[in-house]
Amino acid sequence: MKKALLSLLFVVFSTSSIFAQFDKAISADPIDLLVSKVFNFTYEQKMSPTNSFTVFGSYYNYSEYWSAYGIGASYRWYLKDVIQDDRTPISGLSVGPMARVSFWDYTGPNPLNLDYGGTMVVVGGEVAYKFNDLFGKGSNFFVEPIVRLGFIVSDIDYLGYDALGFGVNIGYGW
Repeated sequence: MKKALLSLLFVVFSTSSIFAQFDKAISADPIDLLVSKVFNFTYEQKMSPTNSFTVFGSYYNYSEYWSAYGIGASYRWYLKDVIQDDRTPISGLSVGPMARVSFWDYTGPNPLNLDYGGTMVVVGGEVAYKFNDLFGKGSNFFVEPIVRLGFIVSDIDYLGYDALGFGVNIGYGW
């Protein structure tokens, strides 16, 4: 009886640590939506023990005249050897390249009939830290502060662009 109980406890506790880690995640950035009127949605897929791939979509509503939608991707390296925090991907510190394509539209006054809209391509990098234990040990919910630095490859006239972006993703992993 003791052997069976001990075996059961071993199985339960060893599988609970497996469930605390996840291979996929979805998230959104509510802070950016409130501050900048930009809605960002991200899907992340673990690719290897130290890497993941993200795909993100965005909707921009900068002013009553400028709006856009965009899609982007990033590849992340989780630096578990740099910060010894016993986290495994897809949690902890990550860095990597990113790229984004945005399709802009201008609906304001245009007395000269200029073409203000267009496509903007941005490439750069990102740094993020995913906390997946703020909601309790083994929780699937997470908070992820993120910083992106982007460089414009194709520009749009009369549109100001901030190359440095900060955000806080809130999401769910499984």
